[in-house]
This record gives sequence, C-alpha cells and structure tokens, in this order.
Amino acid sequence: MDKLVKYLVDSILKENTNIKKIVGVYGGRFQPFGPHHYKTYKWLTKQVDDAYISTSNIKKLPRHPMNFKEKVRHMSKMGVPSNKIIEEKTPYVAKNLEKKYDKDTTAFVYVFGAKDAGRLGGRGKYYKDYLKNKKDLKGYDEHGYYLVAPHVSIRVGGQEVSGTSMRDLLGSDKFEDKEREKLFKKMFGYYDKGVFNMMRNKFTKLFESINLKEGVSS
Repeated sequence: MDKLVKYLVDSILKENTNIKKIVGVYGGRFQPFGPHHYKTYKWLTKQVDDAYISTSNIKKLPRHPMNFKEKVRHMSKMGVPSNKIIEEKTPYVAKNLEKKYDKDTTAFVYVFGAKDAGRLGGRGKYYKDYLKNKKDLKGYDEHGYYLVAPHVSIRVGGQEVSGTSMRDLLGSDKFEDKEREKLFKKMFGYYDKGVFNMMRNKFTKLFESINLKEGVSS
C-alpha cells in the first residue's frame, strides 16, 4: 500500500512540473583551470542531469592569456569531456548552451562562488536560489538558478592552489624547468609536453607584460 501511495504522489508531482531536465553550468575565466575547479565540476555532475563548463574565447593580456581552444586542450587532459566545455561570451549567461535544450522543460543551474552568489544571486529577478526553489523550478527562459560551490582546498608544493599560485608556477622565474614540470604534474594530474609548453609560453608572456608595465610606470 505504501508503495502504491508513493507511486501516485510521484506521478502527481511529475505531472505538475514541466521540468524534465536540470542542466548545471560552471562558468569562469579559468586562466588556468585548476584541480580545485575540476573537483567543483565533478561535484556539480552529481547535483544535476547534465553538467557543463562555460568559458569565453577572449584572448587579451593580462587577464586572458589562453583562448577557448587552448583551455579546452588543457581541461580535457584533466578529465573534463571536451563536449561538456561550451564557449560563451558571458560564462554566467549560457546562450549557446541554451540552444541544445527546450526552454520550457529545462532548468539551468549556475555554480557561483560565495562572493558571486551574493552579487549575482542577490539581484533576484532572474537568478534564484536552487535549493530554495527545487520543488517549483521554471524553464531557463523564465529563471536561472544558482548553487554555491563548496570550498575546495588543495595544496601542491607547500602552497594552497589558487589562480595566483598556478600562474606563478607556469610563468614566473621562481622555478627551474625540471621542478616546474614535476609540480605541473602534481598540480594538474597529468603531464603532456605539448600542453605544458603551450601554457608555459602563455604565462611567461603574461609575466613579461606585467613586468613591462611595472617598468614603464616606475
């Protein structure tokens, strides 16, 4: 009898919602994509039906040394399927990804950091708290939802992994090449000479541009 009641309740709930699929979107610059980002992506895959990384194709120093194809090359080596990495003009507005799904039967859930959740989620009209609205989701055309990413702490070479520590490893003159290669593998979980050299070149140019600006300003 209990099973019959549960079946009837579940059937009624399904009939009362148009949402058939929940799509997760983890957006960012990812300059570069790191192990903490990968762990967040893996966490997202367990919260939704389909999970994607969204990032732009901007290539402009100092904030954007890597273009979209270069980021995909690196992310896919770390374990993100390349067909789950979407190019977007604005990572938190996944217009290209929306074309793959029905606007009336698909809800989009964006992963925000705690700061972005307060800034973007607090605006209220489009972005809604996913957990608070989970039982009454609307299609992405009407609302987007957000989840706050859990804090991920990873240490490599005695340092907390962050955007700064990754860029230092790749582009600064603090490391010998052999040490850099070893730390690259520890940090990103793989070593590919072609990808390593590509990223080393990109972030060396980043540091050169920063040093040049500092020299001019002084």
